[in-house]
Amino acid sequence: MKPYKLTFEDVIKTSIVFYVDESLEKRFDEFVRKKAQSIIKAKKSAKTISVDELIEFLRTESDALTRVLSILHLSKEKFLRIISLLRKIEGTFDVEWNFNKVNKKIKEDIEFARKIADLFINGKDNPILVKYLPLYYRERLNLTTLEEFKTENELILKLKDRYMGQYHKWKGDAVEELIRKRLKTLGVPYAKGKTEIIDVTVDWAIPNLQDPQIIIMSSYQETTSSAQSEKTRGMLRCYELIQHRNMQRGEKRIFINFVDGGGWLARQADLRRLIEACHYFLNINTLSMLDDIIKYHFPNLLNTN
Repeated sequence: MKPYKLTFEDVIKTSIVFYVDESLEKRFDEFVRKKAQSIIKAKKSAKTISVDELIEFLRTESDALTRVLSILHLSKEKFLRIISLLRKIEGTFDVEWNFNKVNKKIKEDIEFARKIADLFINGKDNPILVKYLPLYYRERLNLTTLEEFKTENELILKLKDRYMGQYHKWKGDAVEELIRKRLKTLGVPYAKGKTEIIDVTVDWAIPNLQDPQIIIMSSYQETTSSAQSEKTRGMLRCYELIQHRNMQRGEKRIFINFVDGGGWLARQADLRRLIEACHYFLNINTLSMLDDIIKYHFPNLLNTN
């Protein structure tokens, strides 16, 4: 069957808001519940966090400092004032550091991380701070745990929010697996990476990066983010370069945008541009059209290894 390009109306009708994968949902749920049980066990044992444990947490978790300040009910601004006070006491203050600089120094300088961890746990009764820091601030510097929750269900929901980045990564991988399985079923070889023919890193090069006849750029987004703008620019640039090469050299390379999810439905201006800037546009519900595209344009690629 001769393939055709989806219209904007076709895309709106066939696009999905959320991709539901029961095995992925189960995997994420088990991942979170395992972490929750570990936290509950520690709480039942009445174990308080140590300085070394807090140092490890602050230096390995990307949002650790923000999370600790939230538990302590201490704003970033008040925290930065306390850091300025510590630096003044040490005689190293020149200008106040911003939050990102403090966070970076914690991750790069273990002695500074130890100082901050000790502040969070023992700051309330620190004899030097008693002299220079009001009780209103000091009484917050008494960290005993990294988790505050009333019920197990509340903890699980908090952890699911916290690890949403992991969830979206797994879901993105699951959506890419749909494309991968389709190509494997067709027996079509593919690769991912930078191809010199257009000097762009591509998501799918068929049959290889050296001489791709079909290039697919893929993006699944359930939520909107600034990264979408960058992804849009990359996909538009890829099509532009392929079109230019096709005209200059008389080639017939095909460029496909595979885009789906509620995050893209929410940004219809970008979605329209992506539909226009490709030879074919696919989503999860129309992925089977990839068969006809390959069979029509490059039948020689089928059932090769």
